Amino acid sequence: MENKEFDETTKRKAYSEAMKLQRSGLDNETIFARLEKQGIPEQLILRVLGNMNLKQTKKVTKEINFNYKLAALKIGAGIVAAIISGIIIPGNVVIPTGLILGGLILAVTTNKQENENR
Repeated sequence: MENKEFDETTKRKAYSEAMKLQRSGLDNETIFARLEKQGIPEQLILRVLGNMNLKQTKKVTKEINFNYKLAALKIGAGIVAAIISGIIIPGNVVIPTGLILGGLILAVTTNKQENENR
């Protein structure tokens, strides 16, 4: 695959049209065909679709990492709350199951989402 430079107008048109088509829910093959019909060179279309996929992957990865951190925070807060309640009221430990279970559920659903995106 040779590395061609394209004029800015063609690049802007390709990116603009590709993003519009992607927002409307079309897949990459359909976007490729539509851009090709508009006379955009194949190499530029491949570059545009590659960049758009990379951007989407980064967005999903960032969201998954945030969810894991939030799950760990919930579980940690639940454990800390249980320890504090054990110190304050010896012999009667209150376990904040909502926080701990909420964190575990978030971690499991995030793991499922991550596996679906692979």
